Amino acid sequence: MQVEFTVNGEKISDDLPRDMTLMRYLRDTLGLTGTKDGCSSGHCGACTVLLNGQAIRACLIKMGMPRTQGATIETIEGLTKDDRLHPVQAAFIEHSAVQCGFCTPGVIIAAKALLDENPLPSRDEIKAALTKNRNLCRCTGYVKIIDAIQAAGEWMAEGWMGPKLAELLVGETASAPLLRRDSIGMVTGQTQFGDDIALEDMLHGRILWSDHPHADILGIDTSEAVAMDGVALVLTAKDIPGENKAGLIFDDQPAIAGDKVRFIGDPVAAVFAETPDIAEQALAKINVDYRPLPAVFSPDQARLPDAPRVHEKGNLCHHAKIERGNVDEAFSQCAVVFEGSYQTPFIEHAFLEPESGLGIPAEDGGVIIKLGTQGAFEDRRQLARILALPEDKVRIVQLPIGGAFGAKEDILFYQFLALGAMGTGRPVKIVLTREESLRTHVKRHPAWMYFKTGADEQGRVLAIAARITLDTGAYASLGPDVLENTVVFGCGPYYVPNVKLEGWAWYTNNVPAGAMRGFGVNQVAFALEQQMDMMARALNIDPFEFRMLNALVVGLPSAADHVMEEGVVAIKPTIAAAKAAF
Repeated sequence: MQVEFTVNGEKISDDLPRDMTLMRYLRDTLGLTGTKDGCSSGHCGACTVLLNGQAIRACLIKMGMPRTQGATIETIEGLTKDDRLHPVQAAFIEHSAVQCGFCTPGVIIAAKALLDENPLPSRDEIKAALTKNRNLCRCTGYVKIIDAIQAAGEWMAEGWMGPKLAELLVGETASAPLLRRDSIGMVTGQTQFGDDIALEDMLHGRILWSDHPHADILGIDTSEAVAMDGVALVLTAKDIPGENKAGLIFDDQPAIAGDKVRFIGDPVAAVFAETPDIAEQALAKINVDYRPLPAVFSPDQARLPDAPRVHEKGNLCHHAKIERGNVDEAFSQCAVVFEGSYQTPFIEHAFLEPESGLGIPAEDGGVIIKLGTQGAFEDRRQLARILALPEDKVRIVQLPIGGAFGAKEDILFYQFLALGAMGTGRPVKIVLTREESLRTHVKRHPAWMYFKTGADEQGRVLAIAARITLDTGAYASLGPDVLENTVVFGCGPYYVPNVKLEGWAWYTNNVPAGAMRGFGVNQVAFALEQQMDMMARALNIDPFEFRMLNALVVGLPSAADHVMEEGVVAIKPTIAAAKAAF
């Protein structure tokens, strides 16, 4: 249908499919990539634009809707006028309301809509506006964002129009002393994440994931997909020139599943085609012959002698143990002893930018990979082995990361980017959907924890014994290191003379668990701190004072015999600050 509207002051008339979303039109046709695609389902607010002055999520607006006809649309790119930042953009930088920058354009647009209607909103009114439009942030949190929006409202009420970009790039200004070049890119929507980059003659990739949590692959028929018009390449495990294995600690993960799948996020094949739609259609024409196998979905199942084996070596991924002193004798001397069992679940990182990246053939016969990663050198090491190339022919280019928190360290799709670029001689691009991202990247380890703790009448903790069980999922990822951390930090920031801490990480057919902020410490802290409260209350000692009494100081060792040094231990000032805040 013919649609006429205005975008950032420019009148546009175009013949468009009725079901095309406004987000896709802005990004793919007009190249306005400041409107981010975080979910394509209206849940994250990253694609927020102004439609006739109202904040809307562009992924929910179809071009065939009557409201688009004759509409005035404003995106983040339209806020910077006459080379001058809008006050909201300047305020976000000055108040440190920008971190990864992926959600920032959408939040700024929502803030502008609010301030145009309500120049001096309260904090509750700002919260209500962001909630209504579902503007999520996973890096900064909302305190600084609310501070910035309030400041921008005050500046606008005073008639300030925002700083000149030329001034900001040269040096500090009275209004914005913390401006940096990358922050300017983030608040103006100019920062390019993987999905924002389009290269000439670029192919689009889609990945076929496992249909089963555990199954043998008896055969893969790609003939129908290969024969489709517009399909340039179909990849399976047989196309790997080097070793079909990967892993951050153990090489227990296939780059592409060839003979077996161990969870529903194992990649089985990939298609590269002229358009994402053709690639998606081709995936449906790949036929995989599976033989489903019995699976295990918890450590309790995995540890049974007759449990199905996730890996040939067995289901125990790692075991860790720390002992010091004599806990049994120490418990006998305690005035109070408490036992407790605790459980924490899988936790999703929920970063706002779904994984994306590009592969580019290099003139020297190697490959260039551009993606947002937390481990460029580790990526290069693994990829060189998969491709049977020397590392100096594999270049990893770090792109901005729209949040990660540990989940963008593991192999996920860069093997396909490399094989696609080298197999076609053309640039290739893969962008995961939100659903794919949830399905395949690592989570926080779920933990089952038993703690026994005891203290004397004066409140000194004399002994801690703990048994910690982690579900590391189908592959090790960083599970062994996370398990080690749960044991090393099993006594928290406290001095305990007698300890017996033991942990196990088990393979299951669940989504792998790996790095996430805290790296195992969060789980044991959840259990230990409740034990600390119980001991304090039983001894009629203030819980803050109980912790202060047992806190590590310079010269005392942690549970792992790490002797505290100046500048390392700061738990006592932290406890004091927490008590003051309460």
